[in-house]
Amino acid sequence: MHDPGAEDWPEIWARQQRGLLALAYRILGSWADAEDAVAEAAARVASLSAPQRAAVRSWPAYFTQVVTRRAIDVLRSAAHRRETYPGPWLPEPIAAEDLPEDAAARRDIASIGMLHLMEQLRPEDRAAYVLRHALDLPYPQIAEVLGTSPANARQMVSRAGRRLDVGRPPRTDRARVGAALTALVDAVAHGDVERTISLLSDDVTLWADGGGVVQAARNPLFGPERVARFLVGIAEASRAEGREMTAEPAVVNGEGAVIVTLRGRRKLLHVEVGDGGIRAVRMIANPEKLGRILRPEHRAPTIDTNYPQ
Repeated sequence: MHDPGAEDWPEIWARQQRGLLALAYRILGSWADAEDAVAEAAARVASLSAPQRAAVRSWPAYFTQVVTRRAIDVLRSAAHRRETYPGPWLPEPIAAEDLPEDAAARRDIASIGMLHLMEQLRPEDRAAYVLRHALDLPYPQIAEVLGTSPANARQMVSRAGRRLDVGRPPRTDRARVGAALTALVDAVAHGDVERTISLLSDDVTLWADGGGVVQAARNPLFGPERVARFLVGIAEASRAEGREMTAEPAVVNGEGAVIVTLRGRRKLLHVEVGDGGIRAVRMIANPEKLGRILRPEHRAPTIDTNYPQ
């Protein structure tokens, strides 16, 4: 049956656009790529002929389908770029207000850790997982969006879930993460390697994303001693240049993080906390990925880390 509101599709698009951006972002892990995907989807919708528009039964469902399929195409083309990316590729962090309320409420699906973990999924499986767990779409609708059968859609979501369960970030309250970050910044700023080690779990991993623009570790670092010495080493190098380390609390992707300034450059420090301490450290230093969270309206008070030695 024809949707009686089909002629008002621009208004429906305008109301849904923010949610579509959030959908594309969770599939892609890059806000810039999500904006491109949504813009290209909008151009496609605008180019529909009158008969094609008349055949659309539900504009919201159609918009979800077009944006999802475009995001999958972008993810496929981005796969090669990320394989040849200089060093680890980490998701682009965004401010909490960039996500609609429903997406912010499901912050585990849009967390830095989950977006990073989802990089291991096939594009179609990643899209299916997001449609199911972020939008609560039933399997028949996921199948329609992806052009497959409901049984296959269910299998795709299940397959993605099994892969994600292996390294899924633990659910940790923001206060505990904040305390861990404060202690880590304090220990690193003091140049205290042993105390930094004590805050890290035995299986801790650090990823540093400089994008070839900013100097960073080109490979993940494993183990508390290597991670601690890397972090303290950066702080000591900064101090040797006469530039003390500073830190600002931040909320990105609905979770706590810290923006640190080291050697004159600002970097986002994100951690995951497990039973044994900090189990994952992600340092995003590529300036191309920090633009959205370093806007003036997102600035937070500075934490004093200029401690007496």
